[in-house]
Amino acid sequence: MKLNSAFCAFLLGSGLPLVQGLQCSSHDVLKKFQLDKYVSKGTTNKETPPSETTQTWWVNPCTEHKDNVEIPSQCNGNDILCGITEVKLPNKEKMVTQIIDFNKNVAFGVEEVDSQLTLTFKGARWGSTNIDAKIAYQCNKNMYEDEITYSSMEDNVINLSIEGPSGCLKDNSSNDNDNNNDNNNDNKDKNNKNKDSSEGGFSWFTWLIIYALLFTVIYLMIVSYMNTRGGSFDDFRNEFIERTTQFVTSLPTFGKEVAAKIFGSTSSSQRGGYSAV
Repeated sequence: MKLNSAFCAFLLGSGLPLVQGLQCSSHDVLKKFQLDKYVSKGTTNKETPPSETTQTWWVNPCTEHKDNVEIPSQCNGNDILCGITEVKLPNKEKMVTQIIDFNKNVAFGVEEVDSQLTLTFKGARWGSTNIDAKIAYQCNKNMYEDEITYSSMEDNVINLSIEGPSGCLKDNSSNDNDNNNDNNNDNKDKNNKNKDSSEGGFSWFTWLIIYALLFTVIYLMIVSYMNTRGGSFDDFRNEFIERTTQFVTSLPTFGKEVAAKIFGSTSSSQRGGYSAV
């Protein structure tokens, strides 16, 4: 049902926000929940002899979830909340006795307490009466669709309880974590840079050792060849092994002398035992 111009002016003057097509993905609180992915509906049957009364509720507050959504034929295309009451007498067709609908122009409120979501809609016209609605969502990740578990109407206020995935926080989300995700990405980039730097340093040091060993071996081979030129291969091999052994055994003494000079200490030991290859 549509708000008249006088009531719209009242809402604007009261400071209450109007829905005007609620964009859940842009709302600071609603974007954290899966409200924009599901339509909530539920039906209750009650024996009212001699009749049977059926009440159906349909809830879809987010404009993002309008395409290919099945809406009860008695409801309007702009409805975000619609309730239909039908009565069936014996041997007769069901008869619609009551339709309550809240369209996208009503005022709304959002409340989140301990990750529990509650929506309120205010000022829907129902005949000559204004009615409000309060919808409490309860998260249940084990359900594939929402279920309206409780409904009542007292003092022109409709109270609904909805259980299902709509009331659950989005996996990535809590959109509270958007900034945290950005910070995490920055930290990852820094860690990757540090990792690349450390890996680059390790690689440079490794190549330095490899080149040093390679040039040492080449040097030993050249010296061994020059000293055994004109001799046999066995002579060359023996010369190479001897010089390599001499070089390896002299490394500790050479290292001590270098360390002593670096740290400014005087060593009583002489450099005998070390000779250039």
